[in-house]
Amino acid sequence: MNTEAISQSQKFPMSGYLKLTKPSIIYLLVLTAATAMFLADGFAGDLTKVIFGLLGIASIASSSAVINQILDVEIDSKMARTKNRPLVKGEISATNAKIFSGILLVSGTILLLIFNNLLTLLLTLLTWAFYSFFYTKLLKFAGTQNIVIGGIAGAMPPLLGWTAITNSVDALPLLMVLIIFIWTPPHFWALSINRKEDYIAAKIPMMPVIKGTEYTKLQIALYSVLLAAISIFPFATGYFGGFYFISAIVLNAAFIGLTVALIFDKSNRLALPLFLYSIVFLTILFICMALDKLIPIQL
Repeated sequence: MNTEAISQSQKFPMSGYLKLTKPSIIYLLVLTAATAMFLADGFAGDLTKVIFGLLGIASIASSSAVINQILDVEIDSKMARTKNRPLVKGEISATNAKIFSGILLVSGTILLLIFNNLLTLLLTLLTWAFYSFFYTKLLKFAGTQNIVIGGIAGAMPPLLGWTAITNSVDALPLLMVLIIFIWTPPHFWALSINRKEDYIAAKIPMMPVIKGTEYTKLQIALYSVLLAAISIFPFATGYFGGFYFISAIVLNAAFIGLTVALIFDKSNRLALPLFLYSIVFLTILFICMALDKLIPIQL
């Protein structure tokens, strides 16, 4: 009986399929989409729209993550960061990965159609196509601004979450999209400094490879200042109050401080801590957006 169970688990490695969905990325997508949903109506409406909307968005995003790994399997095999992915190791076949991606895509499509609206579905599918094919096969190799332009895909969830509840577009979710869009380059460039040799081996023209590490550090610092300014927009335009403003100031001060420290760090050891902090930064910033509605502070 135990032998049979082990055999079945080898035929369907659950952990491998989970890794294909890039859960660390999906977590941020769900968080930012859920924040926008909460800001839209405080979860006071139909909760099925929230639950199944998030499931639908997450399923389609997971489908694109699987496609990204199918198309990038050769590149992934050359990089230390990705060489242990399920497709590279042969844990899951390309055919099974395609089937899995298709199931996720169809499931997400059905959920958004039934429980949400056509606008959300179309925007989500557009994001899916952009990341799965345009970014993965073309934009990634187009030059040092690849991650800047490609960042629009990862920035979309707040808008998707908002439209899933309201079936309309508003300025607030667009500001949230803009924050993530500006956050993405310094977040990813920090990682690319830490993993520069990987990108050289894979022949991907990331900024540290083409322009050099010092130039990239300067760009990270400039983007961190721009991010700080953009992060204040939701407060300046009256969408959030003092709690969000204070939180954004503190979070961005730490971000800018790390980027400046990285400029003077000749060993580049601060690149990875900056990358990790950027994830914490976005997580807490979006949580503070929701908390701002519960903790009113007048300035």
